[in-house]
Amino acid sequence: MKCRITAVMVFLGAFACGQQNTETSDTSSVVLNQNKWPNPKAIPVCIINRSQVSDELFNDVKSHVTTDYASKAGIGFTGWDNCTSADMNARVIRVNFSRVHNWGSGRVTAGGGLSMVGASPYSCGTRCAGGTMRLDISADGRYPAASAWSRNFAVTQTRATAVHEFGHALGLLHEHERTDAPGCGDYEDKVRNTDRTVYVGAFDANSIMNYCHNSSLTKLSAGDVAGLKYLYPQLGGGTNGGAVAPRPTPTPAPENVASFGPFGHNEAKVLMTLPSAQGRYVNFSVAVDTEPHPQCEYDHVIVEDAAGWRSSRFCGRTAWKLTNLATPVRVIFYSDPAVASKSVKVSKVSYTGGSGAAASPSADAEAPDQE
Repeated sequence: MKCRITAVMVFLGAFACGQQNTETSDTSSVVLNQNKWPNPKAIPVCIINRSQVSDELFNDVKSHVTTDYASKAGIGFTGWDNCTSADMNARVIRVNFSRVHNWGSGRVTAGGGLSMVGASPYSCGTRCAGGTMRLDISADGRYPAASAWSRNFAVTQTRATAVHEFGHALGLLHEHERTDAPGCGDYEDKVRNTDRTVYVGAFDANSIMNYCHNSSLTKLSAGDVAGLKYLYPQLGGGTNGGAVAPRPTPTPAPENVASFGPFGHNEAKVLMTLPSAQGRYVNFSVAVDTEPHPQCEYDHVIVEDAAGWRSSRFCGRTAWKLTNLATPVRVIFYSDPAVASKSVKVSKVSYTGGSGAAASPSADAEAPDQE
């Protein structure tokens, strides 16, 4: 997580991975216990580049966010007009819609965003254009046509991103970065349970703030709501003041490391196979540790799915996430002609079945401070 005294920035990747079940989710969360909004029922919002976003997309995001937060937590957002010069230096949620995605033919990507945590006057940085929040949308600022195969995927991911980023703006942190969270990718900078970053209940697998949730999840869980009401007890039914038992002391999750090798020259070895999953598609996270670069010519690890799609990483420790892979999925190591004795370490493997039709497979395309 990128922290600067009163400024905190977080990044949401395009996809997430678990089981959607908002009705039975534990009342659990992890929150930043500072930079709170004085009136959570009237939080100001303005838009940096409203003219570059279609009415349909803008109204859908606004309606989805305001309805979910109001109906579940009693939180209200006001304004949603163009940002003024005064807004640019004030504690206002300033939203910039970054037009980066392809929602047409070929490889389609969706989701992604960035936000300050809590009430802040500062820009969130990369592609934020002075905003405190960035939501990534299509290059033309529109949803795909109603008849397009990619429409449901684009709408779902955009809604999920918006609810997630507004969660950050209110003070919610990444659920998967708790020390008691199961592995989901390779997150070394864990959020500890302190007076500043507070665990509200146990780990919540169904949180919209958790990367290890089902990619079709687009709304706050009961745990997310518990976290919001901890931060803002004036909403009623909160945990800040004695309504819920004291927060637990978590037990760190196991590393879940598997080592393979040693291997010889020019070998190709299947390290593991993820079997067919419910819904046929999976999201997959893996961190690999291969031979360091000075000794490596082309040692590499490949993840491939049943449809023949591949993603690879070469030489040395690296982590990456892949989504919407057709099962079964294989992890394969290829060794180079140099240094006869070598090995591979695969850590924090996590995968989950999806449901329904999926878009083209995708891997993370950038390496921000926090995914």
